[in-house]
Amino acid sequence: MSDAAEAAAAPEWERLERAAHAAAAAVAELRRRATEAEAEVQRLRRELELVGAAPAGDAGDELRRLRAENALLSSRTGEARKRIRSLMAKLAILEARR
Repeated sequence: MSDAAEAAAAPEWERLERAAHAAAAAVAELRRRATEAEAEVQRLRRELELVGAAPAGDAGDELRRLRAENALLSSRTGEARKRIRSLMAKLAILEARR
């Protein structure tokens, strides 16, 4: 690749690298939130076992909300993984062109 072509590709590389870093940060945040939500679900389950009752009222609503949030976060994590794989494939192509 010529010096002019490399200079022209530099902003694209920087943009792609920023996007890859942002996607990786988003995945890390989603994993953190999913882990917290799952820990909260486990805590609520233990509390329910202690009182010997099925989820009802506010506790049941909270448990359902946390499960829904956890499912959403897991879905987002999966989508972020797909985006990162796509970015990594693009990086590989650009590296091969270098």
